[in-house]
Amino acid sequence: MSTLTASRSLTAADLKANLHDIQDNVVAPILLRFGRHIFLKFTDGTKSREWLQRMSHRVNARQAEHGTGFTVNIGFTHQGLRVLGLTQRSLDSFPEAFRVGMQGRARAVGDVGPHAPEHWEGGLGSSDICAMAWLRTDSDEGREEATRIIREEIEVTGGVEIRFIQDTKALAHENGIGSEGEHFGFADPISQPPIEGADAPFYPGDGVLEKDGTWRALKPGEFVLGYEDEIGSAGTQMPEPFELRLNGTYMVFRKLYQDVAAFRRYLATAAQSLYGSDDQHHRDLVAAKIMGRWPSGCPLDLSPEQDDPAIAADPNRRNNFTYEGDDKGLRCPIGSHLRRSNPRATPLKRATAVRRHRLVRRGVEYGPHLEDGALEDDGIDRGLINLFIQADIERQFEFVQTEWMKGGEFLGLDPNEQDPINGVGGEGTQFSVPGAKRPFLFDLPTFVVVKGGEYLFVPGLNALKGIIEQKF
Repeated sequence: MSTLTASRSLTAADLKANLHDIQDNVVAPILLRFGRHIFLKFTDGTKSREWLQRMSHRVNARQAEHGTGFTVNIGFTHQGLRVLGLTQRSLDSFPEAFRVGMQGRARAVGDVGPHAPEHWEGGLGSSDICAMAWLRTDSDEGREEATRIIREEIEVTGGVEIRFIQDTKALAHENGIGSEGEHFGFADPISQPPIEGADAPFYPGDGVLEKDGTWRALKPGEFVLGYEDEIGSAGTQMPEPFELRLNGTYMVFRKLYQDVAAFRRYLATAAQSLYGSDDQHHRDLVAAKIMGRWPSGCPLDLSPEQDDPAIAADPNRRNNFTYEGDDKGLRCPIGSHLRRSNPRATPLKRATAVRRHRLVRRGVEYGPHLEDGALEDDGIDRGLINLFIQADIERQFEFVQTEWMKGGEFLGLDPNEQDPINGVGGEGTQFSVPGAKRPFLFDLPTFVVVKGGEYLFVPGLNALKGIIEQKF
């Protein structure tokens, strides 16, 4: 590692030199199809640190264990760091959102009604959860073998209890890379905000639009602690000391149940209401208006009347748009999910620097695909596990949830207009589709329900060693 000091924010060049110290899945995704998220309670600090010492050499190590390749990564809640023995000074230096946790912040971010913590699974959000270890492997057999090894190590040391397990399996090609789409039928993922200094390609539209029409990556400090961000110097509260935060990040875990059958039924109802026809084209059009992209991944802003698989298949085109000239939402509704998630050049009623609210999303599906054409729920739990990565939970995840997902005023829309995919839904909600014969949908169903979540600190590898050795 290069010589680092706390006197300055590090640059993209420093990040490039220190990628080996950052946990996998932060600046680059783990492209292994099978996952398991194991939520842990630490019952004894000394024994928990001993278990971490045994487990830590597996972090970022995609080695063969009994012929099975897997990797393990780990993040901690504030309660977990407390039990592990961090000093009060270090514990108090973390930002309030992380200290309080997702359950404590639920009402503030709109997790109410069906999304409220009293309905969450597995004790998620409670003080019982101290850490999450997530496994990634290329087979179900590998996942079981990895879990067996971790359980055996827990049994040896004691001091750790497994509270909840959530499996994932990407709905993708067997190599785990090419997307076949999430449960609602959309190609996913399409793009991520690129990080300057990361060893990952990025394409037009992924980052920040410059005045000359080119696109650039975002500063690393937007996503990794200790580095220069988009305003140049550290303006965000960060944990102390510097060595604790360096190469770390915050991960937001969200389990989102998707009511696929209800979504499919609604497309026909909404198509009839908006366009007077529920044929397949108009159902696909409604889906595109709600999402902001056609199911193939082609954006409405580039092809508003019909899907264009050629655009969807071209990484240099499918994300290269700004919404410029579409201030009324005739090409892409202003309140669509995609446009809310990244308004780009959309004029906002409440001025904000869009680049300061970007999130890296590592979304992975759970549960089996609902049979094509099925319009009734089969009773099987399915949905999406979202892992959001950022340097500031309040400025990034919470801002996007409260300002962009759960309201409409920042876009000049009715306050009752929420995100049509992730909104609370129910009586009084609405979604406007400019250009349709009847341009409003009312009382939208709840398509997505929050089933649990956590705010996690994901330390760099040197910081993880320091936590184990009680250096902080």
